[in-house]
Parts: sequence; C-alpha cells; structure tokens
Amino acid sequence: MSRFDCHWKVLLSHLILFGYIYPSEAERIPHSVLQELLARLGHEMTAPIAAKQACQGSLLSRTQYRFDIENMGYTDARLAPDSKMSPEETIDWTAAADDAEEQK
Repeated sequence: MSRFDCHWKVLLSHLILFGYIYPSEAERIPHSVLQELLARLGHEMTAPIAAKQACQGSLLSRTQYRFDIENMGYTDARLAPDSKMSPEETIDWTAAADDAEEQK
C-alpha cells in the first residue's frame, strides 16, 4: 500500500477488478488491506471536494484524457508540483503515443 501512497485508489480499483476477474482467488487479497482502502474511500466521500479541476487520468493513459485536458480545462496531473515528469517530458511522452498510432 505504501508504494501507491496518494494514488491508493488505483490499488483499490485493481484489487476490486482482481476479485471480479478471479473470484476463486479473492482470498489472496488481505481483508485488512481491502478494509483500509474502503475506509479511505468512505472518508473521502464525506470530505470537501477540491475546487481545482484536475484530471489524473493522464497518469494512467497518455492519450485517453487529452480532450479533457486540452479542451475542457482540466489540469494535467503529470504537471503537478510533485510530479516526476517535466513539461517537456510530458510533451515527448504524449507525442510518442501519437507516433506509435501513426505507425499502425
């Protein structure tokens, strides 16, 4: 859980999907982990909503959320102050996806 840090919702989503995809293997997920993550989700649901329009989808897909960022005013989470990517790296990484699509 510590590896996911503030991105714990990604871990929760993977664990839920794992349990759905492999129902006979669901016991492999420690109950304490799932309970902790679900408690975080419950707590977050009652917390105030951030005013800033952020799109963290760009952390999962470099192309799928481009419209939201480029046309709908959402901020690109890859450019957050604590991001590991520079603005130039973000541009290069997204352009590489365009290049790969053109090569198909």
